[in-house]
Amino acid sequence: MSLLRHLGGIELEEDYCRFKEITHSRFLRLFVYNPAFRYQFYYRLRIHSKVWHILLKPLVPFNFLNLYMCCKDIGGGLFIQHGYSVGLGCDKIGKNCIINQNVTIGYNDSYHCPVIGDNVHICTGAVIIGDVKIGNDVIVGANAVVVKDVPDHSVVAGVPAKIIKTRSDMNSEWVKV
Repeated sequence: MSLLRHLGGIELEEDYCRFKEITHSRFLRLFVYNPAFRYQFYYRLRIHSKVWHILLKPLVPFNFLNLYMCCKDIGGGLFIQHGYSVGLGCDKIGKNCIINQNVTIGYNDSYHCPVIGDNVHICTGAVIIGDVKIGNDVIVGANAVVVKDVPDHSVVAGVPAKIIKTRSDMNSEWVKV
């Protein structure tokens, strides 16, 4: 574990722990058979060290997943389910987030980028665009289009996304709105 922290920072170690917890796989199996983990591993190395940034630069075009990551700050414990056609262009992604395939998190210009909170699950096909803030403990439903802020402890779905469930804290039951 300390080797991962040394290579890519505490976030890389947290990412590995999260992947290991969800997939029940060890590092070598994840690295060989899980392209989303492998790409995320390379991303953390490139962000953490200028030397790795230069050495791994030639591998960037060989991103067969079409997984695009361009975030200023990604918290540890990020789990990208499949990574196919995922575009992450945002200011921040919090800790322990889960992102499924075909997700787009983007911006409409260079000054208005989304901010994603902690413990957020973004389901398949969701789109989050514009100057949007997603709170902590949020679930964004499949194929939802989020164009407005989402408060903490919410489930949003639809086009455009609307709050369909809420709860008072992470340990409470979901209540329909």
